[in-house]
Amino acid sequence: MSKLAARHKRDDPVRASFSHNTANLGQRVASGAGFTFLSILLKTVITLGSMAILARLLTPADFGYVAMAAVIAELAALFGGFGLGNLLIQRPKINRLQLDTVFWASAALGMLLATGVFLLSFFASWLFKEPTTGDLLRIMCLIFAFGGLTCAQEAILFRLMRFRTVFWIQIATITMRSLTAIGFAMLGFGVWSLIVGSVAASIFSVILYAIAVPYRPRFRFHAPYLTSTWKVSGSYFGSGFLYYIQTNIDLLLIGRSLGSTALGFYQNARALTDEVRGRIAMPLQRVLFPAFSAIQTDNPRLQTSVIKAGRLLAAVIFPIGIGLSAVAVELVPVLYGPQWLDMIPVLGMLGISAAIKGSTAIATPLYNAKNRVALAFKYNLIGTALLVAGVVIALPYGLEAIALAVTLVSAYSLVTFRIGLGLIGLGTKHVFQILGHPALASFAMWLAIGGLRHFSLSWAVHPVALLALHVLSGAVIYAIALHLLSTQYLRDFSELARKLR
Repeated sequence: MSKLAARHKRDDPVRASFSHNTANLGQRVASGAGFTFLSILLKTVITLGSMAILARLLTPADFGYVAMAAVIAELAALFGGFGLGNLLIQRPKINRLQLDTVFWASAALGMLLATGVFLLSFFASWLFKEPTTGDLLRIMCLIFAFGGLTCAQEAILFRLMRFRTVFWIQIATITMRSLTAIGFAMLGFGVWSLIVGSVAASIFSVILYAIAVPYRPRFRFHAPYLTSTWKVSGSYFGSGFLYYIQTNIDLLLIGRSLGSTALGFYQNARALTDEVRGRIAMPLQRVLFPAFSAIQTDNPRLQTSVIKAGRLLAAVIFPIGIGLSAVAVELVPVLYGPQWLDMIPVLGMLGISAAIKGSTAIATPLYNAKNRVALAFKYNLIGTALLVAGVVIALPYGLEAIALAVTLVSAYSLVTFRIGLGLIGLGTKHVFQILGHPALASFAMWLAIGGLRHFSLSWAVHPVALLALHVLSGAVIYAIALHLLSTQYLRDFSELARKLR
């Protein structure tokens, strides 16, 4: 290849994405992790800030209506992409025809889903006994039409591990959603402000991806590519369907049986703990998936990468999830206001669930990178059955019982985590090596904050100051406990910091 041709390929992200590049992989993963953590910080600040404002402009019932609509919308979202983006990321080599095929397939699916959600909106009104739910879905369906237009561009960026670009797109999109929702809420649009914000963000995302990736689909379609991957795509869809049930069965049953206000309390508590998984674990999954795929045939290197990444992930997620549980008493009235106090016990339990499930999330990119999606589906099927049974049994006893059932069932993720490690030759001792010390240090922090509360509640301090005191004390206690248990974490984070410079 001539120097001119090489430079042309390097400057063309579409051509450059055709093959995985393993050069400087550690540095690029570290860079991706750095942007992911920065994204986590900014998204969390934006989300919590906007939620604190919206919780005072809207009612718990408004959030409950949106949660009801989301149950139907997320069912349709399972079909969006049908795992096609992951297939592009996982394959060692791809070509332009495959990119074009995925784009048009995803776009067509988006339009079909928009139509399907529109039709399902009439069923949703009956299911939840709330006409407002159907009205919301008839506007929310637009999100799917726009969402189907970015699958190929996202896959290109992740194959190239251009996480800086993804970072700016995500931050700009969530900012657009938050500002739009707050603006419409201040104008008195009520629950509709949340929907308008989401639709505006989806349109903005399409524009940003089109600017970031100079990919323009050609009018061609290779059906054999799709038919040759239907088994893997079906496994992705199957796992996605189980994930849908796992994340929505509680919302569906609570919404239908206990009403929009109870669902509003539960959903906002869960949304806050979902920040642990959605803002930390899942973005890191997307960073690690292309990295693990690039070295899937180099098992020793893969083992080392998984252990180190897993340790760092657990060291960050465990204290956040357990910390949310520990400070729920102070956090809810400060962040949401006095009308949301029923959230406190629910948040206390769901924080523990988020810590366990988020810290074991590294198993997902392992199953995908080793092309064992069908195996993941089998074990996820068992976990889904356990969750459904737990929620159904707990439903007559109220929100707290449901949160407790969800938390107990989350321990099953340790099983799928152990099996995922086994795919690359790691064993049970590595489960403790990855999770043990952060878990012990986090529960030491939880106990310490509970002990401190016996004294601090009698102090005449502002609620915000009391929350800050407990958070700061918990962070210090966690850091000390983790360092006493293992000095390796200090070296791991120091090494990561050097790579991020």
